[in-house]
Amino acid sequence: MKKDSIVITGARENNLKNINLTIPKNKLVVMTGISGSGKSTLAFDTLYAEGQRRYMESLSSYARQFLDRVGKPDVDKIEGLTPAIAIDQKTTSKNPRSTVGTITEIYDYFRLLYARVGIQHCHQCGKKISQMSASDIINEVAKLPEGAKLVLLAPLVREKKGSYADLLESLVHKGYVRAMIDGVMVRLDEEIELSKTKKHTIKVVIDRVVVKEENKERIASAVEKALKQSYGELEIDILNAKELDLKEEHIHYSEHNACFDCKISFDPLEPLSFSFNSPKGACSECDGLGLRYALDVDKIIDIDLPIEKGAVKIVYGFNKGYYFTFLKGFCEANDIDMTVPYSELEEYQKKAILHGKPDEVTFLWKKHEVKRVFPGIIRIAYDMLKDEKELNDYMSEKVCNICNSHRLKRESLAVKVGGLGIADLLDMPITKTYEWFKNEENFSYFDNQAQLISEPILNEIRERLYFLHDVGLGYITLGRDARTISGGEAQRIRIASQIGSGLTGVLYVLDEPSIGLHERDTLKLIRTLRSLQEKGNSVIVVEHDKETIENADFIVDIGEGAGKFGGEVVFSVEKR
Repeated sequence: MKKDSIVITGARENNLKNINLTIPKNKLVVMTGISGSGKSTLAFDTLYAEGQRRYMESLSSYARQFLDRVGKPDVDKIEGLTPAIAIDQKTTSKNPRSTVGTITEIYDYFRLLYARVGIQHCHQCGKKISQMSASDIINEVAKLPEGAKLVLLAPLVREKKGSYADLLESLVHKGYVRAMIDGVMVRLDEEIELSKTKKHTIKVVIDRVVVKEENKERIASAVEKALKQSYGELEIDILNAKELDLKEEHIHYSEHNACFDCKISFDPLEPLSFSFNSPKGACSECDGLGLRYALDVDKIIDIDLPIEKGAVKIVYGFNKGYYFTFLKGFCEANDIDMTVPYSELEEYQKKAILHGKPDEVTFLWKKHEVKRVFPGIIRIAYDMLKDEKELNDYMSEKVCNICNSHRLKRESLAVKVGGLGIADLLDMPITKTYEWFKNEENFSYFDNQAQLISEPILNEIRERLYFLHDVGLGYITLGRDARTISGGEAQRIRIASQIGSGLTGVLYVLDEPSIGLHERDTLKLIRTLRSLQEKGNSVIVVEHDKETIENADFIVDIGEGAGKFGGEVVFSVEKR
């Protein structure tokens, strides 16, 4: 046996007919043949399967119990086999939280870049934000309307695991009486036990005070005390906000970053601020999915029917008499014609049916006169459809109207690097994203410290983007949902990721990576496979593509026919 070869003896898996074959190592090898001839069986079910089995056998018995058992392929022996990695056409992920950016790990570098050198902007007015001093915060609190009942809180712990017994004890010694723990107000002199395995949020109550002229000094003192206790942060709960007709019941101030025009404070940036899998970064409306389920009006209403004939499907039919009678009473009270098709109604009438009106409606139900405010068909639908399965029949997946499918909080989306937010980069085709990162002028405003921090991050991003572009994926975006990726695209993404990993001495087995590619991009793919091979790896490709076969170092033709008529090596030749 040559040391630079993989020698297969007596391969009989599936339809293989006792194949003996010697394959050179560290070469680009193509296995071809008609569909069903046995080429995938030889590459995946024999070579790769045996490589995986040997690797797992090398692990301890403790480790093996957590792994699926791999059977030995029907082969006498394989010599010279190296660790094997299969890159097939299975989709990379069915997780709705996975995107092209996350599975290629480029998004992790984006998060790091924006957290370390990103410039925060206000998500409401778009202006660059600046720091707020203690006196600025005191002035803002003083502007709250007289009579406002305030609870001044100093945030100490945000969504972190631990029992925090020492912290709570120290607060008691400092003279504090109450704290807000996980949204519940508690007395600190009572026994408090927190689970160390769960995440907790702890805010100590600095003072409870009413905004009055005589309380100005007290409020100023409490603000300074809170900022000192929480290292520059203050939260205020306004208990009677609704009575005072205030929009916000909870206000957050920070000495770190704030927009003075909109009176909003911002948390310091960290990589989790750009993670849609963390509460710190995920859009609260869609929980970081970019999509949300909402009632679909088209599924509730048949626009071709009049109301009296069942246009509003959700309230028409067996056992729905009350809601239908309620709807008819509403239409009579508002002069809505129930005999014409729904599509012919005026827009304001359609809106009234969907969303209701504040006026009471009088209608007759079981010989009794009933007065009710009509809440609208959408509200009624939510009330009627208690069962989740039944509700799904009337719902559709819609783009989140808060984050516009970008999954992150508006505060995170407003952070910019080189004038672009993270969503702008995720929406660009990979080719344009690569060109943007390659342009040094986009980062020319960085100071020395920002340049030092960003240089290694930018290099990693550029390298990975280049590999994706080089395997013919320049047309897709990094923000694309991983569930929408085809088998060929998924395979090429994995090839690009493997090149970036820099492994050597590995046997890569690929299943028709050129599928779906334009001829121009096929040549790029071949160049990428070459770069894998030139790093010191053996690359075995199951392929029909003429260009790939012509560029191979070693060709194996399996056949002659399919099924029982195949399973033999027609010829194998090394190109010189």
